Amino acid sequence: MWYYISMTAEDITNRFLKTLNDLENPQGEFFCADLAKPDFCLIQDYPRRKFILDVENVLKNLSENQKTNITGLFGFVLDKNIDFISIKGYPSALNLDKEGSLEYKKVFALVEKFVNENRITVKNYPSLSRHMNIIAKALPEFLTTIGKIQHHTHSYTVDIHTLKVLQGVIQNPQYPKLPQNDRYALQISVLLHDITKKEGEIDKSHPACSARDAGFILNKLNIPLNEKSKICLLIRHHDWLERYNKKITTADEFADILKEGNIFKMLCIFAEADLKAVQRDGGFYEKYKDVLQKGIQEIGSLISHTTNAA
Repeated sequence: MWYYISMTAEDITNRFLKTLNDLENPQGEFFCADLAKPDFCLIQDYPRRKFILDVENVLKNLSENQKTNITGLFGFVLDKNIDFISIKGYPSALNLDKEGSLEYKKVFALVEKFVNENRITVKNYPSLSRHMNIIAKALPEFLTTIGKIQHHTHSYTVDIHTLKVLQGVIQNPQYPKLPQNDRYALQISVLLHDITKKEGEIDKSHPACSARDAGFILNKLNIPLNEKSKICLLIRHHDWLERYNKKITTADEFADILKEGNIFKMLCIFAEADLKAVQRDGGFYEKYKDVLQKGIQEIGSLISHTTNAA
């Protein structure tokens, strides 16, 4: 990705938004790709798992506090659970000095290799490969999701699930009816909606945590504040159906929270695509499609009533 080094935030943002437009093309590779194929994957020149193991190896003789002190300078820690060593946070060497201890310099080189020198390839999809590299330049945080395993309910890793949701969103017949700024917001919210999701386990905190992190991540892009706020709202409530179904949040409460503009319409498109991107056999969507329609009707009617009354 060396050719991006001199690009401004505006340049990166413009390339990113153009790529989002390209992904919408009904004749394009992404729109038509069969993402459910077991062999569909994003291939990194320097895979996330290899990066994690290399960092662990460099720091193996240090105490846990010393390890955290070094990786923390680069914006991440190695997060261990029973089955995985994963990344918590987002590796970056931006604005950091190359000089330091031997371990620091080695981690610096690994972070540069993972974030700035890495390339993504999608086998048999050259245009999509190019688009993924542009997305990764605008949102390098996405690199931490590639190959990240989800809870066993899911058929897909986080990155492929995310792309499945994105494809489902843009294929929804209601999606083209949205104005362009809302289409951008919906696509970006999908790309970041699981950005903090913990590896290999159920993570109920990820909608709120991903929305929080998205607020910081998007600061480096040339996107208006009101659009950033919209994206964070979409991410924070992308699990609205579960909370509605379990009566954690009432229909009236959702109608009040999600009444502005096209927010609820966007979240309905989002929810359907998210459900369909859980399991290859479609079983998860079939299980919840009726409650999805019930929620759409009930909350939508409340929002319409409020809007008409106003």
